[in-house]
Amino acid sequence: MKKKSKGIKRIIQIAPLLMLAVMAVVYFTSLRNLSVEELIEYTPEEPVLAAVVICLMYALKSLSFFFPMAVLAALSGAVLPIYMAVPVNLIGIIIMATLPFLVGRYAEADLVDGLSEKYSKLDTVRNLGTNHTFASAFFLRIISCMPYDAVSMVMGSMRMDYRKYISGSFLGTAPGIILTTFMGASVDDPTSPEFLICLGVDVFISLTSVIIYKVMSLRKSRKPEFKH
Repeated sequence: MKKKSKGIKRIIQIAPLLMLAVMAVVYFTSLRNLSVEELIEYTPEEPVLAAVVICLMYALKSLSFFFPMAVLAALSGAVLPIYMAVPVNLIGIIIMATLPFLVGRYAEADLVDGLSEKYSKLDTVRNLGTNHTFASAFFLRIISCMPYDAVSMVMGSMRMDYRKYISGSFLGTAPGIILTTFMGASVDDPTSPEFLICLGVDVFISLTSVIIYKVMSLRKSRKPEFKH
């Protein structure tokens, strides 16, 4: 019985690695160089089918670590009516934040440690701890200075409360995704007021996020260490 339990546990630990490997292969062989215009050609014209395909793309993105979520948000705005595009992209946020979180929760520690070595900034996530899960998730998403999927995986490995994590992630990601959705709806006319306004607000949020992150990093580096 113990051997069976160990076998099941081992499968659960290995499965995330296999999922990541498969998704990476799919991305590099089929999706790496695709633009929004090219993705539109592969997306069904029927709105409901298109929405399903876009949600599947969000799942692919969440486990590939490479595909930019802004492309999917813009794609949704370009192929769907705006009243459908916004909800689809909001569902996409939940998919995109949940899958790598679960991978991190059940994967071996070596996988997450390897990510931390590759992306040194991920140590910041661990340093935040689990006492302020909602605030940490919201803060990291609104600033968006680290790989989205890697952050999700690290938070999953820390056994953070999922409800607080997903709430913070959703609220921190939604503003940028919604703006990009409207930009996608105006992609045929990038000089339109709607496109330019959304682009300006999006750039403002991004620059503000970078400045906040740099200031906080500078304050942390200047914080005196107390020896005991």
